[in-house]
Amino acid sequence: MELEDIRHFFGADVPSRVRKSEFVDRLGAYIVEKPQQWLGKMLERDLRLLKLLVDAGPEVPVYLDYPDFPSVLETVKLLGSDTSDENFRGVWLPREMYDIVAGHIDEALRVGETDGSFEMERVALGYLNLYGVLTIDEFYNAMVDYCEWSQRWNVETFAQKLSGSPVLKLCRFDIGGAPYVCAPSIFDPEEIVSGRKEYDVKEYRQFSPAEAIEAGKGSPYFVFGLGTPEGKRLVEMLVNLGYSGEELVREEHDIWMNAQMTGGDDSTEAIFSAVSRMQDKIEAFEDYNACMEIVAAYANSLPKWLLLGHSANEVNCLKVILQSEEDPVSAMIRKNPLMGLYIRPVPADDPCPCGSGISYRFCHGRNLS
Repeated sequence: MELEDIRHFFGADVPSRVRKSEFVDRLGAYIVEKPQQWLGKMLERDLRLLKLLVDAGPEVPVYLDYPDFPSVLETVKLLGSDTSDENFRGVWLPREMYDIVAGHIDEALRVGETDGSFEMERVALGYLNLYGVLTIDEFYNAMVDYCEWSQRWNVETFAQKLSGSPVLKLCRFDIGGAPYVCAPSIFDPEEIVSGRKEYDVKEYRQFSPAEAIEAGKGSPYFVFGLGTPEGKRLVEMLVNLGYSGEELVREEHDIWMNAQMTGGDDSTEAIFSAVSRMQDKIEAFEDYNACMEIVAAYANSLPKWLLLGHSANEVNCLKVILQSEEDPVSAMIRKNPLMGLYIRPVPADDPCPCGSGISYRFCHGRNLS
């Protein structure tokens, strides 16, 4: 079954009704002899990873974060990898693979950009990232809107190109025999479909193709809504905390992903980790709380999978709630007594910095060091 999946994804013209040894030999020959053909069937994310490894050289490891979903090339073991470190994975091109792809990777990237394949892929991934899970018909309807918007193809050509897209090969699944498509970072799409029944949301929120492109670029670190007032405040806050470059993009992405499955009393600390990780740079309770509020406001403005693309603000449910109005700081600490909030050293008998009027030893000094 795994070999069949590889044959299908890479577009190899190998008959399946042959002995396994012959199947392997013919599939291997296809990989070796026709790289320009199978590279044209890869996700943009995989091609850019290949380019990075080609530039590094054969057998030279490049250390990367663990993404929400692995590349196809890593999954089928065409790349070498070392996952012994829980924080970073080492990835490299074996000499044989380097010799196969090095002379073709630049052309594959050029073609993907110029013939519209990458843009179509970004739009497809964008709609999936915005909605989480769609039926195959809902997905095609959204993509037809993009086809009409782009004016690059006629509908027949577009449908043929889309049906062979690596996004569909990677993201299609069935529930009860019915075909669906889901965002690649979703591990249990059935949980999303069944979870939607708890909320009174009848119709999908409409997104433009331009918004889909925004949500689908930058794979695997997708992000959305940074141009909104909430998004701009989030970026400014993260930059002020010291994040930049790829690290900034990963933190923005993680907040978006964590916002999908949090809300109300079920909120977890994970969505605020970008702030708590930098807590030693924040001296005042008020400043720390302001940073947390910025994260919560951004999360509540984002499209949510369970709400058919609507935000928590629009539907007024699944909100990330940080505090009560009457006592913001102490309410936050009561909800998260082990959050690790940074405070200046406080003598045991001094008033607690939370403003309760009680000495530190009998207030938050019992929970926080």
